[in-house]
Amino acid sequence: MTQTRTFDCRGTAARFLDWAGREIAAMRRKPRLASVLFRPSRHPASRQYRDLMLRDAARLGVLADGHEVEGEKALLALLRRLNADPGVTGIMLFHPLGSALNDEDVMDLVSPFKDVEGLHSLNLGYLIKFKRFLDEGRGIKCVVPATAKAVVKTLQAYPELRIEGAFACLVNNSMRVGKPLGLMLENLGATVVKCYDKTPRPLLEELVRRADFVVSAVPDPSFRLDPAWIQPGAAVVDVSYEGNVDAEALRGRAAFVTAPDNRIGAMTRAMTFVNLVYCARNAPLRRSRRVPVLG
Repeated sequence: MTQTRTFDCRGTAARFLDWAGREIAAMRRKPRLASVLFRPSRHPASRQYRDLMLRDAARLGVLADGHEVEGEKALLALLRRLNADPGVTGIMLFHPLGSALNDEDVMDLVSPFKDVEGLHSLNLGYLIKFKRFLDEGRGIKCVVPATAKAVVKTLQAYPELRIEGAFACLVNNSMRVGKPLGLMLENLGATVVKCYDKTPRPLLEELVRRADFVVSAVPDPSFRLDPAWIQPGAAVVDVSYEGNVDAEALRGRAAFVTAPDNRIGAMTRAMTFVNLVYCARNAPLRRSRRVPVLG
């Protein structure tokens, strides 16, 4: 029987938050985070997550503003204002919007310099090219999607989990998780296959059974992975809020699992503040416009 360990997402997140706190404390000009929530009454989970972000910001000494808007015109006007405001270092727009506007199009209306989520097309393009620095001489790093980065950093926190040469099955194909996570793992030497909730069940089973790493993030409470599919000794990261796999049923089978009370969300929040530090450092590039800003 395999000894199963639980990923300590909170503990790993705390170390990254401590790093961000030290970096922020040393800054002469403190970063300012603007969160934007569209039609908050329709998104209780996003409201809860926003409140956790604001709590973390207060603990780190980060100035943070929680903006809420109800209409598409107001949303677009707010993003234009925040992009133009030199006092705003980072912008976090909560997705999915649930709007007539296309989420991916609105992602590109956030300045890539202030994109703490790493979802602007420019930042995703850097990820495709495995570009790490906007200006290596000044130590100005590229921003990558926070949730995908959270998964990678969680895996890397355990040296016995070797990404290079591993086979990873991702059960998500979204712009926020599956697509960027696949790129990150490939950049680190893994072989990656992406599935999602519409992948035929027999094929999904076959691929999950082969995987050294299984990462699932299907936002559907009815979606479940069969614990019997998990290869003995595999690592399983359940990113979904609803829970895609029964962690307790994996005890004695998987080598590592995430637990419902120690979710990857803590790591995602930590990565957002790491990205905020990177955005704060790119001020010279913002002023010189060395990188084109869309929107």
